[in-house]
Amino acid sequence: MRTRTATITAICILFGGLTTAVYAQQGQPRPTRNLQVLPTEWTVADMQPVMQGVAAALGVQCTYCHERDRALDTKPQKLVARKMFDMTMHINNEHLKGIGEPAPEGQQKVTCFTCHRGALKPVTSPEGGGL
Repeated sequence: MRTRTATITAICILFGGLTTAVYAQQGQPRPTRNLQVLPTEWTVADMQPVMQGVAAALGVQCTYCHERDRALDTKPQKLVARKMFDMTMHINNEHLKGIGEPAPEGQQKVTCFTCHRGALKPVTSPEGGGL
């Protein structure tokens, strides 16, 4: 799993570097950011580990949700990802507030991995159903 995460991380970093090079060669400014759920003051360095975690949790690469210009909202997967971010933040900040032990500093109790477990579609219940 660590090798897969490292590979996904390397791909995302490489893709980001290639994107910067392409825009520089074409004399175009780097695309603007389009943060709507994550804090708007976050830098690329703040977002990168979060995005790497999402990619690993779903077993996808960055291009699953993002176009070359990452600010674009043309892929439906990106819009779903925003809803999922909003949902997990709401669960952590509202529903789990005061329940059980608090999450360690800088971590969340519920993440993408909680349901996805490395699969694109959530692994929601064991064989045989149940809640």
